[in-house]
Amino acid sequence: MKTIDFREQIAQAMITLWVHKFRSFLTVLGVVIGTATVIAVGSLITGMQQGVKEQVEQFGTNTALITKFRMGPDHRRRMTEEERKRKPITIEDAQAISQLPSVAAASPILRPSGRPPAVKYRNTEVQTSDVRGVWASFANTRDITIARGRFFTETEDQHKIEVCIVGYNIADKLFSGYDPLGREISIGTKQFRIIGILEKAKASPMMGGPGMNADNWIFIPYEVMHAMYPAQEDHFVTIRAETGQYEKMIDDVTELMRRRRHVPADQPENFAINQPSAMIDTFNSILGVIAMVVIPIVGVALLVGGIGVMNIMLVSVTERTKEIGIRRAIGARRSNIISQFLLEAVTLTGLGGLIGIAFGFFISFLLNKFAPTIPSSVPFYSVALGFTFSVFVGLVFGIYPAFKASRLDPIEALRYE
Repeated sequence: MKTIDFREQIAQAMITLWVHKFRSFLTVLGVVIGTATVIAVGSLITGMQQGVKEQVEQFGTNTALITKFRMGPDHRRRMTEEERKRKPITIEDAQAISQLPSVAAASPILRPSGRPPAVKYRNTEVQTSDVRGVWASFANTRDITIARGRFFTETEDQHKIEVCIVGYNIADKLFSGYDPLGREISIGTKQFRIIGILEKAKASPMMGGPGMNADNWIFIPYEVMHAMYPAQEDHFVTIRAETGQYEKMIDDVTELMRRRRHVPADQPENFAINQPSAMIDTFNSILGVIAMVVIPIVGVALLVGGIGVMNIMLVSVTERTKEIGIRRAIGARRSNIISQFLLEAVTLTGLGGLIGIAFGFFISFLLNKFAPTIPSSVPFYSVALGFTFSVFVGLVFGIYPAFKASRLDPIEALRYE
């Protein structure tokens, strides 16, 4: 086909679509929805992948968390009666684990069961705090960064000194506009002096166990927390491996905990060692669910859009029968007619794809603006995939009308009224 013919056909296709613009928009609405869904899902997947990566980095790549049952977004739904009745992880367990040669650092985490203690500064109270009693060694078990100040020492813990380190959100909500360091806040019935402020977390809390939002953490010495909640027996234990000994650490802790909890050799563990890799497994399972739900929706939307395109192109063939007869009479070949109608179908769905892409970007923007805990970032592959699908739909569903138009008898077409 000559370049001039191709340009003329593109121009003719655009004119035809513009004349029937409202009908054309309704025709490709399914394509718009399908393409927008591809963009939106792609942006969610990309954002979640980045979020999971940052959470794993925040948790620490050679760390683990020991609990009496598996952590995760669905751990409560799946908790069995046996899991509920498991004996707690004790402070003695934490002390024994800390003595293992493969463990570089360990710390218990004591959190009050039920409602967390009230956290206040003067008349301002924080509703989303996550108060944790830990050893001074906790700072070496996780990849946390103190933006200002310091972590408490082992001496401060042993002497029950009432000091605390607060997360970014806590400092921002209680002390917006002035320096929190050295000021006292009330946690429950006690007064604590702020000696450190955590750097703002890179990752939004998307999955994992309770208290995954590091910006809401408040750390106080373990002995102080234990004095405040003497009846609280259940602990978490966070650990970090010596360099190059992560797998050995997991094996050592597993053996130690099975022995301490008297688990028979032929029985499964009645505790869980939660590893960062489990977050990836959970994420992959979530992706599988998303795919199962979204792919049929996208397929139906594109199918509906394709049927609409075929229908409107068949109507167009009928409306332009006389025009086709005139073009054939003055020398147009069947291939010219086929390419003309295919170009119109592809242009129609291509424009629908562009509208869907724009709408997908808008959805991603809204998610980032109003739901920051659901990370969203539009990847290039989803844009390319969405546009390719939209053009493919026009090509496939435009073939039959195009061939029907090319097979019209020129004489009969000229007589058509």
